[in-house]
Amino acid sequence: MTVKTIHYLAIALLAAAVCACQKEPSTSGLHKDYLVYTAHDTNTDFAALETYYLPDRILLIGESDETKYWEDASAQEIIARVAAQLDAAGYQRIEDKETADAGIQMSYVEKETYYVGYDNPYWWWYYPYYWAPSYWGDWIGWYYPYRVYYGYTSGSLLIEMLDLDGSEESGKKLPVVWNSFIGGLLSASEKVNLQRTLSAVDQAFAQSPYLHK
Repeated sequence: MTVKTIHYLAIALLAAAVCACQKEPSTSGLHKDYLVYTAHDTNTDFAALETYYLPDRILLIGESDETKYWEDASAQEIIARVAAQLDAAGYQRIEDKETADAGIQMSYVEKETYYVGYDNPYWWWYYPYYWAPSYWGDWIGWYYPYRVYYGYTSGSLLIEMLDLDGSEESGKKLPVVWNSFIGGLLSASEKVNLQRTLSAVDQAFAQSPYLHK
């Protein structure tokens, strides 16, 4: 065996050893930044949803039994970013929720931890005054038409798209056709928290290309 062949063999063995030591990428640094999770119904034709209604406030989910909303300047900046992303994707924001094709609801988890699973999608019914189905029309309930299982912790932002087409038909469940869970937003700085949230909203739409017309 020549020296050149031995050299190549040594390099090959070294590469194999490195690959064997790290078969999967490290996830140890994921906790250092925010997390963006998105899911959608693959059977939904998003191109058919032309208009959307987006409330000018974010529901706060916490320890209080009273309805509370996030409506200050920071909340309006986050709502405006979501609207800008939807507009850029080809949707039109309208003021009449009764005629909108899609409804967008946003919620922020302040204190509690909530879990949702495919077998029990009605997690929000355990929290008083959540966006009730009746808020969007004559609906009797909610459902995710796709498999989902995850938990919401303090400092989490939820964005959900609801298909409102056919809302004139009574006795139907309201489908959540797209949702985004954003976690890891809290830090010691409110300015940093807001910037993380805005960046995470952008990321949620960037990793959901099916929303774009």
